[in-house]
Amino acid sequence: MRGGVWWFALAVMLLLATILRQGALAALALGLAIAGGASELWARHCLTEVTYRRRFGAKHLIYGEETTLSLEFINAKMLPLAWLMVYDEFPAQVELLTGELQRPNARGRGWLTNLVSLKWYERVTREYRIRGAHRGRFACGPAEIVSGDIFGARRQRRQEEHVDWLVVYPRVVPVEALGLPAGRPMGEWLARRRIMEDPLRFATTREYRPGDNPRHIHWKLTARTGVLQIKQFDASDTLAITLAVDVQTTAGAYEYNPEMLEYVITVAASLATRALDERHMVGLCANDIDEDGSLWVHLPPDRRPRQLEQVMTTLAGLRPLRGLPFSHMLHTLMPHLPFGGTVVAISAMPDDDLYLSLADLQRAGHPVLLLTVGDQDPDVPHYLSSYHLGGADDWQHLEALELA
Repeated sequence: MRGGVWWFALAVMLLLATILRQGALAALALGLAIAGGASELWARHCLTEVTYRRRFGAKHLIYGEETTLSLEFINAKMLPLAWLMVYDEFPAQVELLTGELQRPNARGRGWLTNLVSLKWYERVTREYRIRGAHRGRFACGPAEIVSGDIFGARRQRRQEEHVDWLVVYPRVVPVEALGLPAGRPMGEWLARRRIMEDPLRFATTREYRPGDNPRHIHWKLTARTGVLQIKQFDASDTLAITLAVDVQTTAGAYEYNPEMLEYVITVAASLATRALDERHMVGLCANDIDEDGSLWVHLPPDRRPRQLEQVMTTLAGLRPLRGLPFSHMLHTLMPHLPFGGTVVAISAMPDDDLYLSLADLQRAGHPVLLLTVGDQDPDVPHYLSSYHLGGADDWQHLEALELA
């Protein structure tokens, strides 16, 4: 019985006790009235000044890394809570080392459920150990908070819409484990690589010769000497590398092969880590539809300390949702490339359009390397530098490697 009916019944009971002069019945009615008032008070104010928070020990995890998840339940009022239940939506792909995920569903989500009791002005913390066992960008939340009176007869619910994000970086393996030559993988084994003149490193001048780039003519010196003079630049041994990632892994644009997608992303993450360790500039592009609806993502080459974090975070968030066809993306990329910048294309679905796009990049002065994955070794034209990394068996071998 609730609301008006409950209070009407108590009033009738008290009236009868008074008329019949039944003290026990009157005491019972009074006790029930007090209990009902307390129930009303708890039900109305149980969620007032109640706060629920998540705190990660680290919000960016290396693949396989462990961290803590602390859940805070705060009651910042005089009224204690006999019980507070929190149903927090949590990704099943993040491994819970302590605790258990309730009712996981087909979307890869479940509930992290906690029941606590809070005194007045009390904070309770529960801690879990979690592990980044899958690459991705995972949403933790929203949460539903439920509480009520001490009898459980009346309840209030509140939806906490705040979402916390946990990023798990892709697997990184030694470049040698990919089957690529050791040493300086972004240098010596980049086929047909040549040391590029760096237009920012002016060295000297000389007389113009047929075939020289007319953009490098030194016009002021030419005017003084009356003879065409050309600028010369120091060569740079620092590569500006753009890793181009193809998220399409099957002939159907919106189907995908999970193993080959992870293979492609692991190759990109491993090369980016090695190249930045060698102080090369590294950029990234991928034909993934991002959360803003853009048909590709792009990070310009850089070697600042935060560049690896940005590259790895972008790779962590890639999904099998192809935006631009890979060949079209490379044409879109071309105007954004630095002078002489190298492009390393990584794909499980190379085709003739891709080969033509890479050839166009070469003609524009950009060294290219095509890395392919898949069970079939593609027939890549001889004019392109390429390397086939293998298929499902090779990926399973990489998965079995012990991570540092």
